[in-house]
Amino acid sequence: METFRSTTIIIIFFAVFTSCNNSSKTDQTVSKTDKVLVYAKEPNDSAEYKLLKYDFYLSKGGQLCERKLAAAMDSSCNCTFEVYYDSTFTIYTGDTTLKKPLNTIVDINSFVWLDSTEYSKDKSKVFYFHGNSDGGNRVIVDKADPLTFKRLCEYRWGVDKNYVFYKGDMVKGVNLKHLQVLYPPDTADHFIDYIKDDKNVYYTTEIVTSADAKTFKVVSGQKWEAEDKNYKYETGRRKE
Repeated sequence: METFRSTTIIIIFFAVFTSCNNSSKTDQTVSKTDKVLVYAKEPNDSAEYKLLKYDFYLSKGGQLCERKLAAAMDSSCNCTFEVYYDSTFTIYTGDTTLKKPLNTIVDINSFVWLDSTEYSKDKSKVFYFHGNSDGGNRVIVDKADPLTFKRLCEYRWGVDKNYVFYKGDMVKGVNLKHLQVLYPPDTADHFIDYIKDDKNVYYTTEIVTSADAKTFKVVSGQKWEAEDKNYKYETGRRKE
């Protein structure tokens, strides 16, 4: 499972805030899928945080925070996940990691989360959220235009007036005038791995070498996932 927001496994994250007196209690939520209890422990002062929108809160000290769930490291808490409020935004540049206050990066007033995707944006930036056991991290999508950015086909894909993006990374070289999303024939498969234009076929962010764009298509029920007039393909590679 790539992210906690994936539709593959549904876990209800959100705790119900009651009062400061009850803030030390754990939440109990039940997945409708498997009836497994999932516990999440709230910080003691979280009842005093103000919900702004989505999972963003204003702490009692005036800090912008994002509510996250991380895999519990302390077994004494008797919980599967622990709730914490992250007031930082991590920027990765090569081998350098820089943490900045969240409110210096995200404009919460204009911030919107694009429906059924991991993409969000504000008036000046587009973001992609990578979920993980540490609660996940949001990254800035380089060169994305927030004014025209929108969902392309499913939660990992986005497009703006200039580029196509997959999981926050640019798919370089795509001719948007001839962009075609290659949906699987099996309509129960909601994941898209291939797109193409008039010259090239792309598997996620990479060009599928030797692929014939004109005849390339995705198939279902075969030992391969795509084919053209010359070859069969699996995970973006020619199947020998």
